[in-house]
Amino acid sequence: MSAFLRLKRKEMEDGEPNLVPIMNMFLVIIPFLLMSASFYHIKAVNTSIPVLSSGDAGKAGEEDSISLTVVAEFKKESIRLSVMSDRLTDQELQHFKAEYPTVGDSGFPIDKYSSHLKDIKAKYPKSETLILIPDNSTDYETIIRAMDMARKAGDVTLFPNVVLSGSAG
Repeated sequence: MSAFLRLKRKEMEDGEPNLVPIMNMFLVIIPFLLMSASFYHIKAVNTSIPVLSSGDAGKAGEEDSISLTVVAEFKKESIRLSVMSDRLTDQELQHFKAEYPTVGDSGFPIDKYSSHLKDIKAKYPKSETLILIPDNSTDYETIIRAMDMARKAGDVTLFPNVVLSGSAG
């Protein structure tokens, strides 16, 4: 029996793990991970989310203190603009509703969209939020262009808080 124990002890002392297969695996995996990581680029779109705030206790009669929230819906066939406010009646809000149909292959009438936003900002300068609701068929470039035009027109800041939203329903 002692011969069996000597033989077993000798096997335990001489046995080393074979690390070559593990090293080969890492030799293949690491370059593969580095290659796949270089093709994955993340782009960020500067947007903001609506902030819950307490209402202004100022005078309700002054147009300069009224703040509107503009809603721009980019549908396949048109751009639909509307406004929301707690301090204006529905009849007053109807004056700012507009719908601009798409123009053939040239796409959305961004110039009319921009001029309508300028008119709203001129009448209510405290307005700072625009909610952009693109349709699934709206391409990425149109969404980014609409966001940029809503933020600034030339040197004039229009709606610095652009919120990108999905359509409900």
